[in-house]
Amino acid sequence: MRTIHLVWVGALGACLVAGACYGWLQSRERQRASLVRAAVPPIPNLAAWPREYASRVRAATAAANRLEQPTAALSELAGLYHANDRYREAQQAEGGLHALEPKNPQWTYLLADACGKLGDVEGQRALLERTLQLAPYYAPTRIKLAELLLKLGLPDEARAQYEWRLTLAPKDPYGRLGLARIALQRGDRITALRYLEAITSDYPDFPSAHNLLAEIYANMGEMARADAQRRLSGGTGEWREADDPWLSRIYAWSFDPYRLENLGGNRLQSRQLEASLPFYEKAVRLAPGDGSAYDALGNLYLQLSRLDDAAASLRAGLAAAPRTAELYSTLAQVLRKQGQVGGAIAVLQRGIGELPAQPELRCDLGAVLEENGRREEAAAAYREAVRLNPALAAAHWNLGLCLLGLGQENEAQVSFGRALELQPRNADALITLVQKALDARQFNQAGCWLHALVDSGPGIPVRQLVERALAAARQAGDEKWARDFEQLLTRAPR
Repeated sequence: MRTIHLVWVGALGACLVAGACYGWLQSRERQRASLVRAAVPPIPNLAAWPREYASRVRAATAAANRLEQPTAALSELAGLYHANDRYREAQQAEGGLHALEPKNPQWTYLLADACGKLGDVEGQRALLERTLQLAPYYAPTRIKLAELLLKLGLPDEARAQYEWRLTLAPKDPYGRLGLARIALQRGDRITALRYLEAITSDYPDFPSAHNLLAEIYANMGEMARADAQRRLSGGTGEWREADDPWLSRIYAWSFDPYRLENLGGNRLQSRQLEASLPFYEKAVRLAPGDGSAYDALGNLYLQLSRLDDAAASLRAGLAAAPRTAELYSTLAQVLRKQGQVGGAIAVLQRGIGELPAQPELRCDLGAVLEENGRREEAAAAYREAVRLNPALAAAHWNLGLCLLGLGQENEAQVSFGRALELQPRNADALITLVQKALDARQFNQAGCWLHALVDSGPGIPVRQLVERALAAARQAGDEKWARDFEQLLTRAPR
């Protein structure tokens, strides 16, 4: 009897425990369901958005409200909203995801980005600091927080974050640039120069370091070094943000062709060609009438040596947007690589017929003609480009080279001088050409370029180069050019 009683007591206890567990699970599910439903934003007006975008927003919203794989559905909503500038809606969805997964640092990071876009600086700072607690290894957070602290006038706190960044990535240019700026704020120019010169040594295509160095050298009165840094900055391309895989992943949900092209461009800059391809393909799919999107895709195929795909993309672009000048230029480039010189010339002539006021197309036509020995026709094309846009440095430069090939040194000198005035960084290329010409004892070419440098590039240090040219002409017994270089030496800057 006692045994039976014990069995009944045990069974009752098990039932009570099971019931308590079931009740707890039910309560937890109800709480989870409440969190999910509160995190689902009302669907905004989507009339102006692409059909595919609107369809996906509605489907993800419905799935989340049905509690059908709610985390996945909310994640999709967060991506769709965040990547397409609907930051209020994104914030609501990401807040719910953070409540569901409080230890996932990506939600606090995305919430910080949304706060920043919405102007909530304090919220952004708190969320970035929380992200660092959850994921101290994620280096982009350090840069984001450091930049924010610097804007808030907290350089000491910003410096700590930049130094942490360098602990994670010792040669990181963004961390060293931040420390250089803080050093300048303190008046410590020596430390700033050390950081900036290290950046330009390790990352010669990092424009911000060149710009800041130019500013410092100018303040020190070292104008030649400042000019050199400005020239280097002009040849490195545009500023680009530090790599940020979490944000890149979320912005892959974008339905904005311009943003997609930028995302693809960021990968191109770091030579991730295959990784950038889906962004460009999606941009074309979303904007089938945008000639620039087709051109970007065609250029990428060209870099991947997929010439047939490039030509197909560019021809499709011309069919959709025949007044897009760059499509003609890029297609001509592809055809030249395929050995179809006649086709390249025909495409450029077609483009000129469609867009007669576009000087760049004349430049491209001149290059193809000159490459195939048709220098007189090329010079005419370049002259027309210069007439259409007298400020187009490339046209003056190409015309100068073409005229020099035709033996018209005086006219070529005028063209080079104008190119140099419009684009001072051409001085480096001219100096290199002079050195090569002197090595080959081609004094007519060297003289043409030296005159352009002296006459149109005031302050450019070419005196030693003129002295070298004079010595070479004397050694070769060329009295005519020796006299010319001797006279030029009297005008060369010291």
